[in-house]
Amino acid sequence: MSILTTILSILGALLVISLLVVIHELGHYGVGRLLGFKIVEFAVGMGPKLFKFEKNGIIYSLRAFPIGGMCQFYGEDNAAENDDCFNSKPAWKRMLVVLAGPVMNILFAVILSIITLTAFGDYMPQIQGFVEDVPSVAQQAGIEEGDFILAIDGRNIAYYNDVSNVIAAADGEEAVFTVERNGEKLDITVKNLYNAELERNYMGVTIAAARKSYSFSEACAGSFRYTFAMVREMFSFFGTLFKGQIHSGDVMGFVGTIDLIGQAVRLGFETVLRIAVLISINLGIVNLLPFPALDGGRLVFLLFAIFGIRINEKVEGIIHAVGLIILLGLMVLLTFGDVSRLIGG
Repeated sequence: MSILTTILSILGALLVISLLVVIHELGHYGVGRLLGFKIVEFAVGMGPKLFKFEKNGIIYSLRAFPIGGMCQFYGEDNAAENDDCFNSKPAWKRMLVVLAGPVMNILFAVILSIITLTAFGDYMPQIQGFVEDVPSVAQQAGIEEGDFILAIDGRNIAYYNDVSNVIAAADGEEAVFTVERNGEKLDITVKNLYNAELERNYMGVTIAAARKSYSFSEACAGSFRYTFAMVREMFSFFGTLFKGQIHSGDVMGFVGTIDLIGQAVRLGFETVLRIAVLISINLGIVNLLPFPALDGGRLVFLLFAIFGIRINEKVEGIIHAVGLIILLGLMVLLTFGDVSRLIGG
């Protein structure tokens, strides 16, 4: 791989991350303006200002390093001194502003999913054939070669890797398979799916991943299943994290994310879109975690305020500062791990 290719891949990765962070900040900005909050500056990028202009009392700037952005509210981290300060606004309004960033990331992931599914489709489980010399309950029920499996017993299959778990969880006596055949959806009842000898559900078919095309309306519906499946996987990951079952290679920091997106850039636009969906959802969900310095941590303090529990702004500021230090330390550790893996090959 040439040096130029590497540089372009890194720049592409930085632009993708910056776009997702700017989308996050646009959520704060949009709801803030809608609710009458005073905004000091909206910036794209970080570091020294390359270009700026002012409109309606708000500074809009482009900064040197394409690694994110920010939306700065007046009096955001200070005690309320006047009616224009962020902390002088009603708690429910502040909560909507804080919540808007993560929600914007999740909505953007849905939009990217619609674009991805419309343009490229997705890999879904397709019946490739039937096992020889073994009675196939699926074939007996009327399932045919080439059928795409969309759902079983009403449980949607969001992507190919989901099919094994859904088959295993199906009703062994009488399961309803929703399949697509030549563009038409069919509900087929498969009886005696449970195989007593194997002690598990068994269809007697071979299944492989095949690209399924989507119309725009199908992509709109499928995008919610697609993103929800990723959210479900994220919470499953958090579960294993709290159980201490995560290994060092299971998580990555900024450098690892840049490397991952850089690889996607080299593979093509479709891969970039799919990675962007994943990272946008990650940004949204992680920011909702109730940890100091994250949006979720701020939401916790705002909930206290709504229920009449007042916490001194200085105390809250110290808690968020400590949380930020912990997050920065975690980022350093993850980055060290990323670099070690990259050097080690």
